[in-house]
Amino acid sequence: MRTLAISDIHGCLDPLRKMIEIIEPTPEDHLIFVGDYVDRGPDSKGVIDFLIGVKDRYNATFLHGNHEEKFLLSHLDKTDLAHWLEAWGGGATLESYGPNGFEAVPDSHWDFVRNTQPFHETDSHIFVHANLEHDIPVSKQHPFTLIHKKFGTPLPHQSGKIMICGHTAQKDPHLPLNLGHAINIDTDVGRGGWLTCLHVESGHYWQANVDGETRNGELNSKTR
Repeated sequence: MRTLAISDIHGCLDPLRKMIEIIEPTPEDHLIFVGDYVDRGPDSKGVIDFLIGVKDRYNATFLHGNHEEKFLLSHLDKTDLAHWLEAWGGGATLESYGPNGFEAVPDSHWDFVRNTQPFHETDSHIFVHANLEHDIPVSKQHPFTLIHKKFGTPLPHQSGKIMICGHTAQKDPHLPLNLGHAINIDTDVGRGGWLTCLHVESGHYWQANVDGETRNGELNSKTR
């Protein structure tokens, strides 16, 4: 069994499709998506449709990102709508659903967003969208930390487990960042970078971009 962590997708369906083709998941693998499925890229609707299909076919866990939170809150409370549309790339998300905007979002998509998880924990790793407070048990972390707090220089978590997250885009050279006790796999596909999938047990990773290019490599040891 492989544990395969997949970075922030941000509405980029083609790299997501290519990634699943490259990694060839089996029913024994565990796919963990670290959140931010929508906004910026051209096809958030297509991404959620595709991920619902992944959920039905594979053993997959979907974490809740700050962009899912903003998407949902903008629908529920229109006072946040203008900020989401203009500053967060939400306009591209609504455009992907067609001219009727929120009215065209199917219930299955809202169910998908609502059922995403705040974190996932294994014997050796903690998977979150954004970050952890180092001295607080994962079950007691504040939601803001889990989905909004920037990566910075996180301290080792009190559990001794390795944190794997996205959220804070690694822009140059669009590679995963490995601190040993924390690994950031967001490589900014929504703004011209790459989508990353990390094989957690081996440290091997694959990447795909919107131009159809692919590449792969190995995590550097404790690099910054």
